[in-house]
Amino acid sequence: MPVPTKPPKASSAFAEVEFELLRDDFLAKFERVHARLNLLEAKIERLAKNGDVSESARMGDGGTNTCGITIGDVAREGHEAERNELTLPNDQSEERTEGTAISVIGGSLGQTIGAKTDLTGITCSLASVAEDPEDQLGLVSFSESAWTYPVVIGLVRAGVVEAVFAVLLLLLNLFMQMAFMIVILTPDFLPGDITEQIVFAKQWRRSVAHDHQNLDLASTSLASRVCNGDGALIVSTRQATLLENIDSYMGLAIDAFEPDFFQPGVLLSVLCILLWSLCVYKELRSILHAFEAVRLLPRSARTILDGNVLQSLSFGRYKMLKATYLLRTAIAVSLLISGIRWLAQTTSITELMLNAVALNAILDVDEFLFAGFTPMSIHLAIQRLEPMQMKYTARRNKIESFFLFFVLLVTFLVPYLVLLRPQADAMLSVKQELCFGNQTFVVGQNQQSQVIFGLVTEDIPEGGRQNSALSPIERAVDIHKFADPHEEAYYIGFVQSRNAFEIERTRSMASEAAEFNLCLEQAYLTEGGEWYQDAAVGALTMFRLRTAAAVLGRFDHITNCQQVADLCNLPEARLLRMVCGVTCECSNPFASGWYKVLYHGCSEGCLEMARQRLASEDCKDRPMDDTWIQMWDDYLPTLAHVLGSGIYQSSAIPYLEALVAAMKLGGCATLKQPQFRNLIGTQTSWCEGDPELVRPLAWTCPESCDCTAANGTSLPSYCPRSCAA
Repeated sequence: MPVPTKPPKASSAFAEVEFELLRDDFLAKFERVHARLNLLEAKIERLAKNGDVSESARMGDGGTNTCGITIGDVAREGHEAERNELTLPNDQSEERTEGTAISVIGGSLGQTIGAKTDLTGITCSLASVAEDPEDQLGLVSFSESAWTYPVVIGLVRAGVVEAVFAVLLLLLNLFMQMAFMIVILTPDFLPGDITEQIVFAKQWRRSVAHDHQNLDLASTSLASRVCNGDGALIVSTRQATLLENIDSYMGLAIDAFEPDFFQPGVLLSVLCILLWSLCVYKELRSILHAFEAVRLLPRSARTILDGNVLQSLSFGRYKMLKATYLLRTAIAVSLLISGIRWLAQTTSITELMLNAVALNAILDVDEFLFAGFTPMSIHLAIQRLEPMQMKYTARRNKIESFFLFFVLLVTFLVPYLVLLRPQADAMLSVKQELCFGNQTFVVGQNQQSQVIFGLVTEDIPEGGRQNSALSPIERAVDIHKFADPHEEAYYIGFVQSRNAFEIERTRSMASEAAEFNLCLEQAYLTEGGEWYQDAAVGALTMFRLRTAAAVLGRFDHITNCQQVADLCNLPEARLLRMVCGVTCECSNPFASGWYKVLYHGCSEGCLEMARQRLASEDCKDRPMDDTWIQMWDDYLPTLAHVLGSGIYQSSAIPYLEALVAAMKLGGCATLKQPQFRNLIGTQTSWCEGDPELVRPLAWTCPESCDCTAANGTSLPSYCPRSCAA
């Protein structure tokens, strides 16, 4: 038998290298086995504490272990195998070093394999003994999110560049979500509190809404236009938009101030808040489950990823993941609170859904970054990770169901009662301050006399103004806007300069009537007149005639004064009396005296015609006739138009009624009675007349007005010229 020779030194060096490699492999496998043992011990302890595993359950009737092996058995068998492998004969002492290495590795590997096999058996037998029939096992998957990067970085085959880029993406995700959170929490970002608008509405209503300077061409107050949804507004558009949002949010008609049961904005706000809350609750629940699953993983010196299964976590990585989950929870809760406030204070229905979707996108930033920018090595590693198992007990399921029901109920009730209901009440208060009550008036103050005057304005008909309800000036614009600029305007008289425009626009009716020395109807519209159908005079006359008819509501094609003769005695017919002085009896000295003055449109030319006719009549009182009776029947209505309808409640009514009765009974002779000589409340006599209301009664009653007693040099100006002879 040949004597074995010693291996060369090269063989000894090779054995040492092989020993190191086998030892490293053994240590790695041993750590995985140790991690599984720790996990198994933790499960047994929990089951023992919960009473799920009793002594009788663990042992059979004969006193033997049901599982057939314990953790101690596994360890003991491993040690015995190691001792057997490490025992060497004395005659092989020269090869002790190499043989020992091989024996240790072999025994350890055998122990490892045995341990693995036994662990599988232990797990199965424990499951069969300890599991409650109502308990369930669930799988917790790793989300495809930037927040999952810390799980795999450093464990998968990824270069330094990919790992650094993944860390940068994680930081970017953190920055974006925190930035959004900070912005949404900023008070300046949130919509203004609707209760603040109540104060602004009061200020607007008492300062701007009824200012006479804000009248439109149709003589409509700004309050009426805003509250009726006038789309042509160029001022107070903020108030109009606010009203539009309130009406659509509360489901109100334009003129309604009490909401119905169905309020679209409130309902949609509740749904959007619920939608947003569900998105956040989904995020919070996934965070909780992931944290619970990670917490159950055993701790070791370093993280072990066996294939695609996460076996254990290092202490440092566990702390990093725990900090990540806490940070995600803080961001989600902050976004939940601020998002609910933002949605509750959104008063525009069209913006509610957009805001809810925008909030949800903030939570999805981590998924967007993962799907669009994650390096593929890390992307695939996360996708391949096996889900973690987590046990759900029946008791936990019941408690969790009650808790989730409570959370859902709170999500419904708290935002509605705390945010939405008060906001709805505030919206109604805002609308009442803006539009409730009388809208059809404007006011202005005379800065010299300090007297405040008001004007009743036109109301906007239901459904808005149609063509038939357009004001004359609106109709003038509507007709001329597409007309040939070189054609004669139907209602408009154009001037040549801005200065002339301002003069004509602000000129008084008395000044306008006094400027016309011609009686236009007599000179231009009457055949044989001095300027009959003259083009230049026609340019001054016809648009005024058509405008005069339009002001009084007559929009027919007007070509002569007879078409509008029935409108002459209306108080507003000033322009008509100026153009149609003959038809409206401005040239008749014996017609009713009301409004036959320059102030109410009778032109100086027509009044001069009346004076000339009066000069040819005898200087005598005229007998009472129907014209005289009708004039005094019209006295009180005329005063009511000038002074307001309150005149009928005045204490002077008995005196006025007595005056009317005396004039109708006594005729001109009544003017000689001292108590009836003057107009009420003035020192002006009826004989002299009122230049803003009635022409001199001396034209009808020259004798009673003492025009015959005066000589020619001292004859009052209001007396007929015939009395000077």
